[in-house]
Amino acid sequence: MKPSGEDQAALAAGPWEECFQAAVQLALRAGQIIRKALTEEKRVSTKTSAADLVTETDHLVEDLIISELRERFPSHRFIAEEAAASGAKCVLTHSPTWIIDPIDGTCNFVHSLNSE
Repeated sequence: MKPSGEDQAALAAGPWEECFQAAVQLALRAGQIIRKALTEEKRVSTKTSAADLVTETDHLVEDLIISELRERFPSHRFIAEEAAASGAKCVLTHSPTWIIDPIDGTCNFVHSLNSE
């Protein structure tokens, strides 16, 4: 069976193209969630110190990213900031591993400061 034009394009783009496209799609979805949450009241807690903040939006975005990627790439592994802070074990293996920081700049996010 001959690969379709779409399959041939994916093969020509390299083995990581599907991962890249998934990451872009999820970043856009996560961005929409974060942008909406900027205008809402935030539930904030601390991790290791008073300056190390985490919000329910951090957890929501992290869960979204991991669940979508796990469904699409079941053999991949994940090291995620909020899960690691909650005690999840971080193990690097030979499997592709995604490193996830759901909101880079949570302190700015909490104070609704634009980091652009």
